[in-house]
Amino acid sequence: MAVAAVAAAAGLDEGRALFYTDLVLSALPEAARCALEELMSSGTYQYQSEFARKYYGQGKAEGKAEGKAEGILVVLENRGVAISEAQQQTIRSCQDLGQLDRWLRRALTISEIGELFD
Repeated sequence: MAVAAVAAAAGLDEGRALFYTDLVLSALPEAARCALEELMSSGTYQYQSEFARKYYGQGKAEGKAEGKAEGILVVLENRGVAISEAQQQTIRSCQDLGQLDRWLRRALTISEIGELFD
């Protein structure tokens, strides 16, 4: 029943879907909640609604972008390249995976931050 409820909630607007999914998960006994969370995150669960598929994919892309941005900053820091807060924010706020890849490659060889954005 919980799987059906979560699938049905996914068809609602974003706020309500999150609310009802959270409500279902919080109402389950721990073992059932863990099983449902595992099913939903195992890669075998197929989201039933377009809404859930869209936001799952969006979250996955945002996670990739965040990881690449942090990787760029770590490379720059380890190489001793000075970078301002504003420039760090530019990198962290970028969601274009292609651009982040280009910046990551450049971060490996540049000597000053201006070269990253050229």
